[in-house]
Amino acid sequence: MISALAWLIEPAPTLPEAERRQAKLLAWVLLFTLFFSIAILIIILVLNPLNTPFHFNYADLIIGLIIYMILAFVLNRRGYYKVSAILLVAGSALAPRASLVFDTSILHGDFVPLLYLTFSVLLSSILLPSFITILLAAFQFTGLSLVLFFSTVTPTFNWFSFLAYAFLTSVFSILANSIIQGDLKQIQSQTQQLARNAAIMREQSIRDDLTCLYNRRFMVETLKRETLRAARKQTPLGIIMLDVDHFKQVNDTQGHAAGDAVLQKLGTFILGQVRQSDVVCRYGGDEFVVVLPEIARETAIERAEQLRLGLKSLGFPPFVKLSLGLAFYPENGRDDEALLKSADDALYEAKHDGGDCVRLAA
Repeated sequence: MISALAWLIEPAPTLPEAERRQAKLLAWVLLFTLFFSIAILIIILVLNPLNTPFHFNYADLIIGLIIYMILAFVLNRRGYYKVSAILLVAGSALAPRASLVFDTSILHGDFVPLLYLTFSVLLSSILLPSFITILLAAFQFTGLSLVLFFSTVTPTFNWFSFLAYAFLTSVFSILANSIIQGDLKQIQSQTQQLARNAAIMREQSIRDDLTCLYNRRFMVETLKRETLRAARKQTPLGIIMLDVDHFKQVNDTQGHAAGDAVLQKLGTFILGQVRQSDVVCRYGGDEFVVVLPEIARETAIERAEQLRLGLKSLGFPPFVKLSLGLAFYPENGRDDEALLKSADDALYEAKHDGGDCVRLAA
């Protein structure tokens, strides 16, 4: 039972966090109002079954309210929180006025049903913005004053106390509304800031500080995911591991700042040579890895040669060149670790052969 209720009141996931809280509160209010209305209907039709037009009119009114609340509940459940809240408040504002039509005794001194006019202001203070609550309170108070003004029993009725109660209830509801709306805005602002901070932290955790490429941790996660996807879809997958030849010489002769500049420029260059679906990572030091999902073998070899030859146009010292090793799924490995090791072995072979070349995994 509890789990069913929890499922019923759960708002749509597309709503902002602050609105989700209000939508959940609105769901509880609508459910309670529905159960209350059904109970009243049972009392009228079963426990107090007087066959009078008065009872039938009230029964029709309550049945209409039940259908109305079910519609509001469904809209809220589907993510239309504001529409549902407006329907609820409008229904609670109009229902007491409808009773004036069905029960003329209200105009002859039985003003108790009109107290329910303040219920709509209370609901608005919880569910709707402040300006709507203020307008509704003014409308309800004015209407109540007019009813009392035209009633013939006003001289014998403590109308001042009645209006004072309605006025104070409205004022306190407006004050509560301003506090609630302020708190909700603060919660929304803090939630958005937390989401931004989480996104920034997530981005920082997967990015290399120097080159702004993805880091080794992200590469390992990506390669594992892409290997599984390639196995599932039976699609090709390539991986390039590349290393800067004689990079230590740059640091020794020109300083570490120059070495950092080489790595930054190289990272930007690699990004410009691959597809958007490819993943470029700094593996560590002067080593980079490019994950190439759904790529033909010949295309991957071409891409590696483009990287090797394109480096010469970047204006680096003549001794700065690239060694590249290629491996392919499933020929060179059926899981991410085996594939990465095959690419590393191919890179080692390229370095062993003097560098400035591309080697394929055996």
